[in-house]
Amino acid sequence: MPELTLYRLHPEHNPDRMVCMYCGAEAVHRRQWPVENPRNTPRSDHGDASLVSVPGGDDPVSGFIAILMLPLVLWDLLKSLAGAVGAVRRARQAGPKQDPPPPLDPPSTLVTVTTCHRHRWFSGRFVWTGILAAVVLAIVWYFAVRAVRAEMNGAETMAGTVLLSTAVIGSIVAPLAISFWYTLAGPVIVDRADEDTVTLDRVREAFFTAAGIPLQDR
Repeated sequence: MPELTLYRLHPEHNPDRMVCMYCGAEAVHRRQWPVENPRNTPRSDHGDASLVSVPGGDDPVSGFIAILMLPLVLWDLLKSLAGAVGAVRRARQAGPKQDPPPPLDPPSTLVTVTTCHRHRWFSGRFVWTGILAAVVLAIVWYFAVRAVRAEMNGAETMAGTVLLSTAVIGSIVAPLAISFWYTLAGPVIVDRADEDTVTLDRVREAFFTAAGIPLQDR
């Protein structure tokens, strides 16, 4: 899907049209959250010191993904701290301290996602699908266990094998299918953020067409 780039230092270049980012219809609702402005500082002999990029948003699914990515973020943070300790030691040996870098301007950017009535609760469909899938799997597992117990007590039936196979396969396939669906057609999220721009991903093509944004500005 096309990406929408928002400029921190030149907000007048950002699109300010009340158009739904999912269907291009007239928007009636704004969903907003702040995105902190990171400082991209080089790490000595180890490349970039930026942490693992985790898609962000204010919907429950993005929060769940952020929790899953937490070990990677903590590991990268540990490596960054180790590199920072080494840099401090080398700076003390090299000579006088340098002046601290100037504060970032702006420190954060308020990201806005515009939606129409139909897509106002767009992320909710993924949450309800996950809940429904969990309920269905719980029911299948319940009857599978009962059927297996009946077979163990001497009842000759294939229901236990079929239900147990369905429960196992469904427990593997359902989360993967929902994750794949969320990745391809999920809600608008912040994909990248640096000192100058914030990039939104999963903005639908209809938004750019309705807003009259040229291809090179996407």
